[in-house]
Amino acid sequence: MKITKTKRLSLKFPNSRFYGIVIKNLENKHSKDLEKEKKKVEEYIVKNFDKFNEQIEERSMFFKNYNKSFPLEYQLKTIAKGKEIPKHSAIKDLFFMTELKNCTIMSAQDIDKLDDKLVFDLSIGGEDFIYMDGKSMKIKPDDILLKQKEEVLISHLYGAGKSTLIDKNSKDVLFLVWSDISISDNDIDKIVSDIKKYTKIISGEKTTIELFEVEETNNFIVTPWDVKGDIDYDKLVRQFGTKKLDNKILKEFKSVVKSDHPYLKRKIFYSHMYFDEILKDYKKGDKFYLYTGRAPSGPVHMGHLFVWMFTKWLQDKFDVPLLFQIPDEEKFLAKDNLTLAETKKWAYENILDIIALGFDPKKTHIFLNTEYAGHMYSHACKIAKKITFSTIKSTFGFGNDKNIGIIFYTAMQSVPAVLPSVMEKKKTRVLIPCAIDQDVHFRLTRDVAESLGYYKPATILCRFLPGLQGMGAQGKMSSSAESTAIFTDDSPKTVRKKIMKHAFSGGGDTLEEHRKFGGNPDIDVSYQWLTFFEEDDKKLEKIYNDYKSGKLLSGELKQILIDKLNNFLEEHRKKKEIARKNIEKFMLRD
Repeated sequence: MKITKTKRLSLKFPNSRFYGIVIKNLENKHSKDLEKEKKKVEEYIVKNFDKFNEQIEERSMFFKNYNKSFPLEYQLKTIAKGKEIPKHSAIKDLFFMTELKNCTIMSAQDIDKLDDKLVFDLSIGGEDFIYMDGKSMKIKPDDILLKQKEEVLISHLYGAGKSTLIDKNSKDVLFLVWSDISISDNDIDKIVSDIKKYTKIISGEKTTIELFEVEETNNFIVTPWDVKGDIDYDKLVRQFGTKKLDNKILKEFKSVVKSDHPYLKRKIFYSHMYFDEILKDYKKGDKFYLYTGRAPSGPVHMGHLFVWMFTKWLQDKFDVPLLFQIPDEEKFLAKDNLTLAETKKWAYENILDIIALGFDPKKTHIFLNTEYAGHMYSHACKIAKKITFSTIKSTFGFGNDKNIGIIFYTAMQSVPAVLPSVMEKKKTRVLIPCAIDQDVHFRLTRDVAESLGYYKPATILCRFLPGLQGMGAQGKMSSSAESTAIFTDDSPKTVRKKIMKHAFSGGGDTLEEHRKFGGNPDIDVSYQWLTFFEEDDKKLEKIYNDYKSGKLLSGELKQILIDKLNNFLEEHRKKKEIARKNIEKFMLRD
């Protein structure tokens, strides 16, 4: 039996832990010894109920979010008042005794009713669920589920479903420990010890016990601060709960702006939230704002630039204002090696790269959080009041070592999503072009926006430009790893050296092999970069076919990319120098 958990679940509940215990060939018969142990558990709960109260409070947060109490709270309180643990089948009794004694939610299922593959997942909301009493219901969003294919077997919020419950005939059982918060190895050891102790009472000679911890299904990591591994973008859509930019919405998009963009045709921007609402209202004549940003910690690289290039295209096509947030405090709060003076210095250097792309100064408003805080702070406070500390911890995986500044930062990140409504003095939609790892920030904004009288912010989300060594090796391009990135201030010589030395090749091991069998453009980084920076579809197709056939060599493909980037960067640097004189035309200040 294989049980895994999704990355989507881990991102929402980073400290969650699930432990499996498979027990086969149980006797499932009551005995006096089991009843004696049950009495001991009852006495233990009565004697230690103050400790149980603390545990109940600690483990109630998930359920309080749905206006429900911790599922074991009622049973523990009634036992503390002298009631007995209800009598069921022997297996169910030992399970219930362990669950209550350790104040930890568990589940028990008949293995004969299960498939060999199960998965813990985060609900989207609206999934069908048949409760243990046969009642049909719909699952709430962000519930923790155990699923068998698409069937929901257990809900963390509601409990066990009907289809796989143990009964008096059950002999082979799967026990699962469920915890949405951190649970220590010591706690797990106590649970396993109790299970083994009680199992001995109802076991036979053939009884076996297997223990395991549930691990993630994915071999990649995507968070706002960390991107590693071979990324499955379809899985990210499911895990983050976003939607695909399907053909229907792309056709609608094209009909509105009367043109197409390579990033859409090539699925570089491939997912969204509420973009369909932007298009629908725009067709009615309703105005919207664009919003994007840059947290300054170093020079701008090409992975930043392509998102802004697409943002400029959107501004031109829709003829709409853009708010460009520079959260200069975020990197100061998140990193130990940066001062506020350094992030401010980088902010103004990065702004030159932004202006150099040709944004309309009459419609583009750039601001630093530390300089525009007077306009932002009251709105940030209103947002912050709606977001609990528990939500921030569970969403971003923060531990108690995080400073209170980075915890509050999410509220500041949300403000540009509501500023257009303030500026226009009416509810105004906002569209945020960004990489998919950033949508988690705006999920929190969407959770609170309507309660404050604003629209939920829309996002249009892109894939990552891979680092030069390839996404599987290093993750996305990073400012902190120079060998993975091409920066806008890199000289032509530096660009050539980095690409020739570090760009992962999909070519053959030898010239002879490459000529005979061809290269693999689908894994070749130089070709992947060209899908971002070569606008001509026919030219790109020819490069793909020539490389795959072996006609184009790896060194020649790298040279095509080098020439493309150096030609672009030469012009870009000239525009940066002109931009130095025009900064104030773009800036919003208190």
